[in-house]
Amino acid sequence: MSGRCQGTYILRVLSAIIINLLEHLNDMPKKYYFLCGLPRAGNTLFASLLNQNPGISVTANSVVGDMIGGLSSLRKAESFKSFPDQASYGNVMENILPNYYQDWPADVIIDRSAWGTPDRLFFLEHYLSNPIKIIVLVRDLKEILASFVRFSYTSENNFIAKQAKTLEERCDFVMMSGGQLNQWVEAVYNLTNTPRYRQYIHIVEYDDLVDRPEQVLDEVYNFLELPKYSHQFNQLAQLSNQGIQYDDAVYGGALHQIKTGKIEKSGYDPTEYLPKDVARRYRLDRFWRY
Repeated sequence: MSGRCQGTYILRVLSAIIINLLEHLNDMPKKYYFLCGLPRAGNTLFASLLNQNPGISVTANSVVGDMIGGLSSLRKAESFKSFPDQASYGNVMENILPNYYQDWPADVIIDRSAWGTPDRLFFLEHYLSNPIKIIVLVRDLKEILASFVRFSYTSENNFIAKQAKTLEERCDFVMMSGGQLNQWVEAVYNLTNTPRYRQYIHIVEYDDLVDRPEQVLDEVYNFLELPKYSHQFNQLAQLSNQGIQYDDAVYGGALHQIKTGKIEKSGYDPTEYLPKDVARRYRLDRFWRY
């Protein structure tokens, strides 16, 4: 074979290899990581920032965790106990994430849910195909409570104002046992205060996210073992996935709207929205620092 023919042959082989690799790129499994952040702790801001990276999709508050909770409860049903087909049940559980996110183009999905609950952690430890990595967003609980109460005064049609009128009533509604905030607090407490789960988590403080977002994102990329991306920290976009945005009319106000101009805390005094005996009424310590 002449040198020219040999060169042409090598180019054809290399071209075929490259084409084959490109064709199979879409067959590579997605990576699934998780976000378990306290409400009003910058979850939507965090998602908007990371979603600038086309290879990553951070979800809104996801229904996947609720799906898993429902399926987990079936293991306690008599019908399952009487005929415990663990293999078939496992087939369903192993494919929840791939099936739900099969049309999402990003290679890395970060699903936001209360991933610190026992049923969801059981799912991750038994059915997730890649290493468990959970980003935990936290914020001073007094500031979280004040943020909810401040939101409640923006409209008489929001979900808090409909249920409570006085300042104390609004605080009690937000902090009630079994309520939305309580469920997230329990999930984050379980992740941050159970030694065996701490290996799975990376904690992000809200103040750090606001004051030094670039460093925070770099640390997140290191935790997820992903290449860094050059993000912008002004002219931000509202959170959107698959062309869908939050419909905050459900909550009666702009609960998930972020400031798009630049990253900064709202300039108000949280104590104006809290009763004077707030420390006596509720446990508001920074338990994740234990």
